[in-house]
Amino acid sequence: MIFNGINNQKVEFRLIPFDLHEFELMTGIKLGDDYEPYDVGFNLIIGNRDMLTSILISDVIKIVDWFEDLLYNKVIDSHLSVYHGQLCFDLLKNNTKKIIRITNDGSISIPGVGGYSGDLEEILKMYFVECEINEMELQTIIIDLKNELYHSLKRN
Repeated sequence: MIFNGINNQKVEFRLIPFDLHEFELMTGIKLGDDYEPYDVGFNLIIGNRDMLTSILISDVIKIVDWFEDLLYNKVIDSHLSVYHGQLCFDLLKNNTKKIIRITNDGSISIPGVGGYSGDLEEILKMYFVECEINEMELQTIIIDLKNELYHSLKRN
């Protein structure tokens, strides 16, 4: 699913199946054939940064629930943090059009510690995308995330 951002940015959030054999190669742990997957892979593209990793199924469910609560105007925390705090959704504006900032901050360089050179604000823009979303787009996000999760689990 793709979140279209303000300023022609986009975030692509695509769930992929959890590969038992790849897990064994990476960790040396062999999982049984009756293993129930507890996480799925996801590909996250923010701007020109492409990250392939895994996320807990429970985190994906938290994201879906957060967007559903937002759609139905329930009281929500304006900040949702998943994936060990590295993937965040922040509600910046909550009117008929909502503005949500999606941030992947797990690899932001630390100033002065072999970090970055240049304008900090410009560098940080590479790590987040702000999206303006209406009710119809919220419904699409929820349906697409549920479909992505269902199909990634079904392939396992």
